[in-house]
Amino acid sequence: MSGLAIAANGKPDRVIQVVLGLWFGLLFIQPFEKFVAVKYLLMVGLLIAAVPLALRNDIRQRLCGRNIVLSLALSIVVWCIAVSAASPYVADSFHALPRDLLLQAQLLLVGCLLVRSAEQARTALWMIVGGFAAVSVLSSFEVGAYLLNHSLSEGQIPRSHKSFWGGYATMASFCLPLIIAFAASTAATMQQRVVLGALVILGVVLTGLYGSRSPLLVVVISVIVLFGLLRAWKALAAVFLVIALGTGWFASQSNLGYLEKYRSLAETDTYVTNQGLSLRLDVWSGVVELIEARPLLGYGYGWKKLAWAINDGGYAERWKANDPGKAAYFLGEAEKASYGKVNPHNYFLQVAFEIGIPGLLLVLAFWLAVFWQGLQGLARGPVEHQRLRVVILTTLLAYLLSNVANGFWVGGLANMACALVGILVGLALNEQSAAVGESK
Repeated sequence: MSGLAIAANGKPDRVIQVVLGLWFGLLFIQPFEKFVAVKYLLMVGLLIAAVPLALRNDIRQRLCGRNIVLSLALSIVVWCIAVSAASPYVADSFHALPRDLLLQAQLLLVGCLLVRSAEQARTALWMIVGGFAAVSVLSSFEVGAYLLNHSLSEGQIPRSHKSFWGGYATMASFCLPLIIAFAASTAATMQQRVVLGALVILGVVLTGLYGSRSPLLVVVISVIVLFGLLRAWKALAAVFLVIALGTGWFASQSNLGYLEKYRSLAETDTYVTNQGLSLRLDVWSGVVELIEARPLLGYGYGWKKLAWAINDGGYAERWKANDPGKAAYFLGEAEKASYGKVNPHNYFLQVAFEIGIPGLLLVLAFWLAVFWQGLQGLARGPVEHQRLRVVILTTLLAYLLSNVANGFWVGGLANMACALVGILVGLALNEQSAAVGESK
């Protein structure tokens, strides 16, 4: 019964099996932009199924174990609730809390409390890979159907949230580093590596067709860090060679057609100018103005109220009259910003907007603790745990890199990141328990 929870009487623990099954299902469906109702049903089912576990001594002891990541995660939850109660938009904040924060807490807690073996951790990773594979196949059908009647010379392939194709590149920025790290650092069979390699190729092609630059950049940086963690110097040299050859080829082409956008990745202006950053500097400057008005408590959990804060604070009128750059993004042609239509486009600014500067400091401390604990674990513990840590740290790095120009504080990427943090903490708790057992 490898990988299954075993009760004290030697039989499978059905409660834990059900909870883990629902958790695995939630992980599988996260790469999908669609099926929101299914996600919430699984979340509610997981919450109900997990209630009996709160009465178990072993679960409570594990939860109360001394772990800085868990302590900071709990502090963030408490702070989010507290500032939401003091928010000028209390109803909106308390609507978002159970929808997003509760889900993330569930995913993290199940990972750290119930994942007791490397096999269960690998199963969780396979669930994410499987979900992304399904999205990739469905997206390729949608892209293929479009290309049967259109040419790439016509411009960007249409995408919307109604299609599987919508948001694909964003999801790829998280899943491709995970898949590459999974194939490179775990004890996967050759057959598994072939499947994972084929999925990577499909994902890179689809991401390239998507026309988004930052996801591919995130993947490249993550792969460089991955081979550094693995000390695979030959592979790292090969990556740099491919980058150099690719950069040279792009620079030598006079007309790249559909791929012309990617030429700018080799240009410094892409990373420091407002135009190169797709007008992000105007967006960030506008969000900073709002943060300065409520630096301690923010505006309450949930980003969609950004529009209300802009309108209620008089920013809409001022930007419309004096700041066309900010008005172009936040207002468009309207007189007021529209609820849920504007985003800070930066993880850390989004956090500061919602839960204030103290909340941001808690979140920064949380991520520092996650990476510190993960990196420490690379030098000790079972080899299989070290390999899993490499996969998780590589993926979490990709997640944070994706958030430089985006706000994935909530949503599929954030949910999967929380689950991976849970697994990382679970590995540490497993090793801690084993060490205590040996000492006794």
